[in-house]
Amino acid sequence: MYRYVSAIAAVSLLYGAPGNTEAAGNVDITVVVPEVCQIESTAITVDSNGSSASGTVFEMCNSGRGFRVIASHRTLAGGEEVEINYNGQVRELDSSGVSDVAFRNGPIAGSVPVTIQSNGLVEGISISLGLTII
Repeated sequence: MYRYVSAIAAVSLLYGAPGNTEAAGNVDITVVVPEVCQIESTAITVDSNGSSASGTVFEMCNSGRGFRVIASHRTLAGGEEVEINYNGQVRELDSSGVSDVAFRNGPIAGSVPVTIQSNGLVEGISISLGLTII
């Protein structure tokens, strides 16, 4: 995906011969800027004896359309509940192992806090975060 930026640059041409006047022209300049989005985080892990974990995530995206943050994790057994707070957006993780976590409106760059709360874990859970551009 590319964003196209077009600019008009005015160019003045001078003729060196005596008595000539200045002439002006226009030149179209096109720049192609690739959309780049990334999330950097180590996996956030909650063991079965604990109930919470926290960390920070660095996110960067130059797309004006925004992006979705997605959590990948093991499937949840019956009775297991895991909630993620991603920079104030709170979601319960889906038992399937893939969960939408947050919508971020780009462009954006910076670190955000992440907190995991769990209840009734049968075994530890590790959560990896990724994104998809909208």
